Amino acid sequence: SLLSEDRNGKIEIYLEALESELPGNQFHLTNIVVNMLENAIKYSEGAPKIEVHTESTPKFFIFKIKDSGIGMNKAVQKLVFNKFYREQKGNIHDVKGHGLGLAYVKEIVEKHHGTVFVESEKGKGSTFTVKLPLI
Repeated sequence: SLLSEDRNGKIEIYLEALESELPGNQFHLTNIVVNMLENAIKYSEGAPKIEVHTESTPKFFIFKIKDSGIGMNKAVQKLVFNKFYREQKGNIHDVKGHGLGLAYVKEIVEKHHGTVFVESEKGKGSTFTVKLPLI
């Protein structure tokens, strides 16, 4: 498991209630959250600290995952949503996967007419943001 006993981490969740159900395929929307959380854990060294934030505006639902991971430079940020791209340095443990998780996230978000982007600095963690329309 990604959060095994030797990796006691912390996930803090800050949720803002939605007035109505988020439109779209609930299965795929749930899977983008799972993929983003797994990625945050996978690329965090030691005991990961992850924050999950949601907010809604009259037109958008915004979902953010902030991690204490290894971070990435601007060049990697441009590649991270590409199919089969993988940053080789993970959480000291073997980084498993095929480089499809964030590509899947981007594909599903775009099919729901939303956007996804990352803000990061090498060595200081990353914040992934998904913005989905509520129309």
